Amino acid sequence: MKRVTQAGICTLSADSSEYQRNETMKNWNHLPSGEIELTIESEAYLELAKDDLLIHQYDDARQALEVAVRSANPQAEYLLGALYEHALGVDRDKEKALLWYLRAANHGYAPAQTAAASLYLDGDDGQADYGEAYRLLTMAVQKEDADENDGSLSVDFPDPADCFDEDERWMAVQKGYAEYLLGWLHTAGLGVKIDSEKAISWIEKAAQKGFRAAVFELAQRSGYGIDRNAVWAKKAVEYGEYDPLISVALRYLEGHGTPEDSEKGLSILTALADKGIGSAQFTLAECLIKGKSMPKNADKALHYLSLTAQHSDAKLITGLGIALYKSEETEIDPDLAVKCLELAAAAGDDEALVELGNLYFDGAGDMAPDQEKAFRYYRQAAEKDVPSGWELVGYCLYEGKGAPQNRQEALSCYEKAAEQGLYNSYYMMGMIYGYDETLFNYEKAVSCFEKSAELGQTDALVRLGTMHLLGVGAIPSDQQKAFQYFSQAALADNSRGWEWAAYCHYWGYGTPQNRQKALQFYHKAAKKDSCHSQYMLGYIYGYDVTPPDYKKAARWFRKAARQGHSDAQLKLGFYYHHGRGVKQNYKTAFKLFTQAAAQGDATAMHNIGDAYENGYGVEKDEKQAFTWYRKSAELGNKWGMFGAGRLLFGGIGTQPNQEEGRRWINKAAKASLPDALEWRPQ
Repeated sequence: MKRVTQAGICTLSADSSEYQRNETMKNWNHLPSGEIELTIESEAYLELAKDDLLIHQYDDARQALEVAVRSANPQAEYLLGALYEHALGVDRDKEKALLWYLRAANHGYAPAQTAAASLYLDGDDGQADYGEAYRLLTMAVQKEDADENDGSLSVDFPDPADCFDEDERWMAVQKGYAEYLLGWLHTAGLGVKIDSEKAISWIEKAAQKGFRAAVFELAQRSGYGIDRNAVWAKKAVEYGEYDPLISVALRYLEGHGTPEDSEKGLSILTALADKGIGSAQFTLAECLIKGKSMPKNADKALHYLSLTAQHSDAKLITGLGIALYKSEETEIDPDLAVKCLELAAAAGDDEALVELGNLYFDGAGDMAPDQEKAFRYYRQAAEKDVPSGWELVGYCLYEGKGAPQNRQEALSCYEKAAEQGLYNSYYMMGMIYGYDETLFNYEKAVSCFEKSAELGQTDALVRLGTMHLLGVGAIPSDQQKAFQYFSQAALADNSRGWEWAAYCHYWGYGTPQNRQKALQFYHKAAKKDSCHSQYMLGYIYGYDVTPPDYKKAARWFRKAARQGHSDAQLKLGFYYHHGRGVKQNYKTAFKLFTQAAAQGDATAMHNIGDAYENGYGVEKDEKQAFTWYRKSAELGNKWGMFGAGRLLFGGIGTQPNQEEGRRWINKAAKASLPDALEWRPQ
């Protein structure tokens, strides 16, 4: 059955429909006699149909039912409708199902009235008829026994097996389903006015008849009140469902929608946990760890977790261990996290070994990283054939973290992980074959990247693109194929795919040159925080459009500079030095030049020397000027050569040395620096 909603209220449960269907299909022999006098022939064919249904001979059952319904047999009409509704031996046909249900309903057969009402509630394309559904459901329940419970909370739960014979029990379930639906209609105001009291009354009547969906509804919906929830949650326990009662306990502990009563909540949880209910043991342990309305008690928590591990899913304990070292909602406690994860691993969750490795690899709280211990845990997970264990052992060996670097052994580990479908391992195998000098094999590299790409690793597409763009090993340069790979990565919204596709558009590699598309693609990559794309946008706006847009250029240079892009730091420093697109500020320029110089930028080193020589944003210091010019010159910067040569020739900031000075100035001149070509001794 579909879920019907109004004003945000869920009105029908798919589980209840499935439950009703299952009960119907399982209990053909328990149908009571109809209210009209039947012919002997009709009853005989009805019995034949029931026998056929029990052995799933639906076609034979249909033929027998078609004979039985000739004398207006309501049971046969109902069953024929069920065949069409559930597609048993016939094509699903809701119209025919409704026709037969209504015929049986008109003969006073309550299960058919309920079934017809369900179809009206399940109307496709907004064709539900809630009013008719309500009328039929009311008919289905109107013969309620006079001594039936009035729906108050003081409920005595009889066991249907003790109170009814098989036919009566089946009818009680059908009646419970009808009452449950009536309750929902009153809750949502569908076909009848909203009436919360009537809604609860009907649902409780259904629950008293053993209709489980009603029991669970009353046990779990907080709007019914904690007292009613508690009563029916205890009933749900009789059906082997403990979660509703555990939820009630947590609400008492946390005061969610009810006055806090930690003593009552703890009592419920403890009673269930001591009975061996794993979910209660786990919940109680979690409360003791987090201190939910009770003092923290790690030892007691571990006791209950150890009990949980004996018969419950150890992954729950793994999840708790993970939360203890990296969840923002749980206080970080790496020592307790280790104990939880070790307990989970001992209980059979091999993934807990991986998490132990992750905890030690990165460290947490007061626990410092211990990559050697992390590697040992990864190795244990790998030995148990955990795919991520093999991959992480491969990573450690590839990078030399926690173990001596060994690319050959890393390759072997990645192969084992790749065989189990980890696409990143194929990617790393491609990296080894494609870029490691001792293991280089371009054919294997391409094959691995292709497999990784097929499994969804878009970075592999970028690698394939760069290999074909530049040519690797025996792979000749193929710019068109490279552009295709970059475009595939871009369509998958890979930032480096956008960036490389933009590069191809900018220079016309593998596609006609199109600076406008390049600009568009660089924007997409820049929005994903690609600092090089941010730099390129600054470059295009500042140097490659007419007229230049220095403000936009400065804005993009700033974004890239903040991410440590040295060229962006250099150019933004130049903008601040000259007041281009920003307000002139020598101090800010000097700071940016210093950042770029720290990354080895020779031009930035020259600019620092220039700042010291002329007092731009810093106090004049000719010694520092010479030092920075010399650094720049030694890195091959022609401006640095000229600056160092001038100061050496004139003995400024250093001992005079005209010969050395001329040598540097001549180098700058050979590098075609106009100032050096035109220089004459003063």
